[in-house]
Amino acid sequence: MNRSYLMMPLDRVQRAEDTLYNESQLRTRNLIERLFGIWKRRFPVLALGMHVHLKNCLPIIIATAVLHNILRSKREECPPDDPDLELPAPWESIIEQGRIRQQTHADNGMEARDINPVRRKLINNYFKTLQ
Repeated sequence: MNRSYLMMPLDRVQRAEDTLYNESQLRTRNLIERLFGIWKRRFPVLALGMHVHLKNCLPIIIATAVLHNILRSKREECPPDDPDLELPAPWESIIEQGRIRQQTHADNGMEARDINPVRRKLINNYFKTLQ
């Protein structure tokens, strides 16, 4: 799934700038996945599902993001797991379910360079200059 707003790592690395791009993708993805894991532990409703009307979901997500950022700015630790909270599976499994499978370009039979011209422009204009 490559769109101009969603850039996947390159499947076939051919140049140094491609490697830099893929490494940047990996570091960013790991950071975001760790953040989502902390966020879901702090606010289990995000991991376990919201049983509210759809129009209320976005305000709840925004509120939890704001509260999370306030707590982070005050250096508050993530609270320990609530022993009274009944989980359908261990936390690690619940958080893992939210991760997106890494799709390779070979999945759709297209060459990496043909998928996303915006991504290629970013690689050529930014990552190439970092060498």
